[in-house]
Amino acid sequence: MIMGSRGFTLIEVMLALSLSLLLLGAVMALLVGSQHSSSALAARARAHENLQLAFALIGAAVRRGGSFGCAHPQRPLVRFLNGDWSEIPEYDITQAVVGYDAQSNGSFTPEPALTLPLSGANGNHRVHHSGHGIDLDDVESTADILVVRSLGSPAFLADSPLGRNPISTLDRSIDFATNDVVLISDCEQAAMVKVTGVANSARGLLLSWAQGPGAFDNAGVGVVAGGDLVSDTLALLSRGFGADATVAVVVSSIFYLAPSLVRSRQGAQATALWLKSGSAPSVEMIAGIDDFQIWYLVAEGSSADGRMGFFQAGQLPVDGMLLGLRVHLRSRSVDELADAQHRAVSVSASRTFMLPQFARWGVAL
Repeated sequence: MIMGSRGFTLIEVMLALSLSLLLLGAVMALLVGSQHSSSALAARARAHENLQLAFALIGAAVRRGGSFGCAHPQRPLVRFLNGDWSEIPEYDITQAVVGYDAQSNGSFTPEPALTLPLSGANGNHRVHHSGHGIDLDDVESTADILVVRSLGSPAFLADSPLGRNPISTLDRSIDFATNDVVLISDCEQAAMVKVTGVANSARGLLLSWAQGPGAFDNAGVGVVAGGDLVSDTLALLSRGFGADATVAVVVSSIFYLAPSLVRSRQGAQATALWLKSGSAPSVEMIAGIDDFQIWYLVAEGSSADGRMGFFQAGQLPVDGMLLGLRVHLRSRSVDELADAQHRAVSVSASRTFMLPQFARWGVAL
């Protein structure tokens, strides 16, 4: 028999339980804090990732902006589509970059309802395919709108098209399709037509371009941009197009913010960056982008050597030369909680992108 042994008293047991509960509570608090910290880090990382993706998408479009083969803006451009440039904004290559500046009262400068391809409750206006326009009722009125026009991948011509002959290419790898609007250009002249048929040839593709009655259909004769001249052939020069001539699809990239198809864990609808490319309908690109502001780098006069400055879309100098864009974006976390109060994490940044013909002036990115 062991002398002096005894059990724990009730007070000792209660004290031990209390200490255990305190230790357990501290451990649980550390675990919860760690989970919230991890969630906040994940939210910030996702917001940063989305921000960089948005910059990459916009930057790629801007760096192609105004790249219309080697066709020079001051050289002849023949438009064979029936509609004038204001009626066919998806293909208006006379304006490589167009911006719409969001105003504090919910309007834009200039007014997008007058110049963008639209679809919505008020019908279709200036849009190639019904239902493929932008619905201004969905557009976020506190963010800017950006339009950048360029060309898709080019194919070399097999011969110089004359009269109403099909356009013959040397490449079948370029995915031309019926209803594409294409630009044929060399370094001295250019012509824009709608493709009405695509067939294989011995060397590449044959792109036919028959007439039609609509604004986006081909006319009997082409109109030379900036003048009253007309032409019944694609090439204005009697020799036809040069050996360097190519044909490519005209692409307008329209960036804007609108409600996302994604909802947060709390059920709130996010804002997203949307893109309408060419004649296709708008597509949601990146959820969580909730601010989009643009400033335009312009040189005074007609020379890029003039004094430069940043302007908003509604303040661009009439005689200025556009060199590049300063883009500001804000990305907000959508699918990750940021803290115990369920507040979203947001990150902001700005980037400057130069248009391709002026990249050599070296504005820092």
